[in-house]
Amino acid sequence: MAKKSTPTKHRGAFRFLIRLFQIILYIPVQILFIPVAMAGLVIGLYKEFGGSRKLGVSFSAGQVLQSRWFMHYFGTRPDPLTVAFTKRFPCESHFCLWSIMGALILSRRLFGFTTRLSAVADPEDADLAATSGSRMIMFDKIMDQHVGDMEQIVLPGAGFDLITLRYTKGKP
Repeated sequence: MAKKSTPTKHRGAFRFLIRLFQIILYIPVQILFIPVAMAGLVIGLYKEFGGSRKLGVSFSAGQVLQSRWFMHYFGTRPDPLTVAFTKRFPCESHFCLWSIMGALILSRRLFGFTTRLSAVADPEDADLAATSGSRMIMFDKIMDQHVGDMEQIVLPGAGFDLITLRYTKGKP
């Protein structure tokens, strides 16, 4: 008697083939981005380290800004304020971020390729690498729920995190 295949088995095999196809498409896109990424990396490091030193700005303060920029372009958390600020911030390079992450961003948009970097884990499932994104999503949920009850928002050690602008825009 022949074994019947279950729909779950077919779905798993189908997901595997889709994922394999996405990886096969991603590889040439990434290879094409290598020269651009190298140029962007040099420019970005110069702006981050040189700009930070010249202006007396903490290098690590810009890392939160980068995380929000990534989330915006990966489609996990829209944040046009962060993108606009990044384009004008002398210690960061919008071109650098795009050149380094562009292959992944384009591959996600064109054919749904994802990595752990482009996904946000639920807070209870977040490991050290996913903590930043999970923290941002949880903070948004808390703020959405309680912002009307607050007089002041204080974020100690937030660096160049523009989250409060989202909730205080148009308020005195």
